[in-house]
Parts: sequence; structure tokens; C-alpha cells
Amino acid sequence: MTMLQAVVSFALLASAGASTPAKLISVQLDYPPTALRARSEGVVAFEVKLAKNGKVAGCRVTQTSDHADLDQQTCSQLRKTAQFKPALDVTGKPVASMYAGRLRWKLPSSTPEAVPAVAPQ
Repeated sequence: MTMLQAVVSFALLASAGASTPAKLISVQLDYPPTALRARSEGVVAFEVKLAKNGKVAGCRVTQTSDHADLDQQTCSQLRKTAQFKPALDVTGKPVASMYAGRLRWKLPSSTPEAVPAVAPQ
């Protein structure tokens, strides 16, 4: 698996079952090698089931990107690497919840960026 990371954007659609919704803290996403070779990009809608400790207990794709490798990688990486602050009930206690969002898989720009020259001191 390549270590090239996807350029991604998350959009929270819903965090059900709580007075204070769960919050995504971090996730490590690696572009699937097959999608990288095929230059595939797309948006995957997903829903994760979160345990009351904020760990991902389940994941499903709710809208496909039309690229099976991107769809599969979305849930695989969320299960393995996502860290969530758990949802809280009205008394402030952590509760199990659902978190729905969208993940945009976008290839890094192939156009090199100019780096300003540093004058010797």
C-alpha cells in the first residue's frame, strides 16, 4: 500500500442519538494503489456506528463513489485509524451514536509547485 495520503474533506451530515454529537478528531487515509494508478477520484458517503468510547464499531457506504476501491478503503481506514470524541447524552455521559459524513478522495496535484529560492546569508 502506498503511503501517499489522500487529500480529503469531511462533512458531518449527522450524529444521531446524542445531545452533544460525536466529533472526528483524526483519521489517517492512504490512497488505494489501484485508484492511484487509475487516477480515480470521487466522493464516498458513509455512516459509522460509534461505541460509547468513540471507537468505530461499524461502517457502511451509503453512497458510492462509483470506484469500489475508494469505497472499500473509506470504511477500512475509518475502522483502523479514525479517532472520535464520543457523543454525550444530556447528562454529559458518553453514549453510542451514529456519525454520517462524506469523504472526498482527490489526487494530489501533479503540477509541481514553485518553491521560492532562499538567498544565501
